[in-house]
Amino acid sequence: MNYLEKIEERKSIREFKKRDLSREVIKELKDYYDTEIQRLIPDIETEFLVLTDDAKIRLEGNAGYLGKCFGAPAYLVILSEPKDHYLMNAGYMGEDLCLKMTEMDIAHCWITFDDSENIKRTLLIKSDKAVGAIIACGYSKNEILGKRIDILTPSLAIFRERKGHIAPKIAQEALVYSEYWGNPVNWDDYSVDPTLDKAFYAASLAPSFLNKQPYRYILQGSRVVLIAHKEDMTNDIDTQLNLGTTMLNFSVIASTQFDSDWEVHKPSGTRKMKLPKDYMAVAEYVLK
Repeated sequence: MNYLEKIEERKSIREFKKRDLSREVIKELKDYYDTEIQRLIPDIETEFLVLTDDAKIRLEGNAGYLGKCFGAPAYLVILSEPKDHYLMNAGYMGEDLCLKMTEMDIAHCWITFDDSENIKRTLLIKSDKAVGAIIACGYSKNEILGKRIDILTPSLAIFRERKGHIAPKIAQEALVYSEYWGNPVNWDDYSVDPTLDKAFYAASLAPSFLNKQPYRYILQGSRVVLIAHKEDMTNDIDTQLNLGTTMLNFSVIASTQFDSDWEVHKPSGTRKMKLPKDYMAVAEYVLK
């Protein structure tokens, strides 16, 4: 898969045709999950379900923003051992599935939820594992041309043509700091490795609940630190999933040059980062 190409193409779709996914398509998704899916924490056991039939009726009012699940013909569910950071891992894996579906021309949209046990009851899932992620998928209705907004600062934005659902994104230039909070990266002096530059760009395109992008990055020499933001509008499940999606986008590009993996823990030296009180360092990627 050409990851950068699919990251740029990927978009959330909220209107689906009344057309079922074929058995061949479902098998391809299951095979990809079983053999190729990217994992943030490989030792967390997971299960993958593709739910059709009455899943859209059961989910309506029980999941989705304001209870809306968009009537998709299928819903992908990742079940996970409820170990530390399992939601980050589910977000990481789910985003890889979304990029695979982009390659397959399957439309998709993340579905928010706040109660794993309620979702299992609703969907008649009997498992000791927790619900890690839900993704609606199917074939999209006709797309419309529009512009995507890349937010540089509250007063400066760049408009880019694209198709499908239109949503604002915080641009790469405003998402990454150098050494400490608020210190901009000098992208023009060629001091940032080109692959790392592309990895940050990919990270900036990751989906997030209401496009809040509750994360930032700090580049400190040979390490990249992921910073999480706790905010009132985003519940903890969505925050953790959002972190997983941006980590996946960063990693699949960075790994083309660097032999590294994300380490999910509180990095050292956080005082020097001068973080605001509602932000915290949660992971690091050491460039090797």
